[in-house]
Amino acid sequence: MLYRIFEIWAALLLLMVLLPFFLIAVVLVQLDSPGKVIFRQRRIGKKGREFVLYKLRTMKKNANGAYPPHTQVNDPRFSPICRLVRATCIDEIPQLWNIIKGDMGFIGPRPELPQIVEQYDDEQRGVLEFKPGLLGISQLVLREGVNYRIKLKIENAYYCHRTRLKDCTVAALTPFVIMSHTLGRMLPWKQNRTEYIDARWFRFLMRNGKSPAEMSEFEREILGISSSAETTERT
Repeated sequence: MLYRIFEIWAALLLLMVLLPFFLIAVVLVQLDSPGKVIFRQRRIGKKGREFVLYKLRTMKKNANGAYPPHTQVNDPRFSPICRLVRATCIDEIPQLWNIIKGDMGFIGPRPELPQIVEQYDDEQRGVLEFKPGLLGISQLVLREGVNYRIKLKIENAYYCHRTRLKDCTVAALTPFVIMSHTLGRMLPWKQNRTEYIDARWFRFLMRNGKSPAEMSEFEREILGISSSAETTERT
């Protein structure tokens, strides 16, 4: 109950603090691609409960077409300006209202579309035991071109063993990851990643006293890569 009160007050405070940045983003998006300001979409939350998720619309008007439901690397449905807005995660600010409503929390698995959840197997459905979050482990490890099966493996591995300390670490690391992605869009000499898996934060949060060999095997099982693998840079 006390944590729920904290979430509501924290979300209200962040809404007030971030509102000027959100309004600037609204103006930029509308000048670049006029249309609806808020994007609404049905998502599946804890225990399979359906809710409406809110975001700043950054996709070009009527751009969905035959494209897959998840955004891709260099997705043509987004202009350069809108990609920059998405890199800053300013488009996610409306989800603070989802937190106030109780649909989401600050830290948790990212909620998926109903048609994606319908394809979950029994193991994957384990992620529905947790309230979805504005921030989470998947945002640290994955970015664009997300493979939802890998995302679910990461989320189930993390949230089944989460602690308050680990969640606070995720919240503390997120601004630095956002800054890195934003600079990747702005600075011509900073290369962008082509590989959306960044294993460093997964390794940091999930080591739990594992030996290097155990961590390597665990990482290979979840991510499909070796913990000694180098991070690939996007072009």
